[in-house]
Amino acid sequence: MRQSFWSKYAAHGLTPQQGWILRVLSAQGPMSLHCLSKWVFMDDPTACRIVKTLQDKGLVDSAPDPNHGRRNIISVSEPGARLAPALDALAEELGRDLEAGLTDQEKLQLRTILLKVIANLALPARTAEGEPVATDD
Repeated sequence: MRQSFWSKYAAHGLTPQQGWILRVLSAQGPMSLHCLSKWVFMDDPTACRIVKTLQDKGLVDSAPDPNHGRRNIISVSEPGARLAPALDALAEELGRDLEAGLTDQEKLQLRTILLKVIANLALPARTAEGEPVATDD
């Protein structure tokens, strides 16, 4: 399955992570790197490396945030916007591949469980005693 994902994104000159970031920016609009990293469940340095690669490919732009002197805003470039519909279609195709052979009930169960897992990823980290872990956010 992993090889299938990689090869399908490679046909567009991207990795799955690059495609995911491009799709998020296309759907959600311009945002800071930190905000983008939260959307894609990556740490800032990882998201930064992927964004830099996408910039080098001309698929995203970065511009200073007029409201914050030390922050840049990442947005989809015109070539990136032209690629976005193909990435959306690819995501739908991959979703169908993942659900192949599942009944409608099993698909619903899978989505329900995955949404719970995603919600858990968004929860703040906690100590063994249940106290929130301090972060730099």
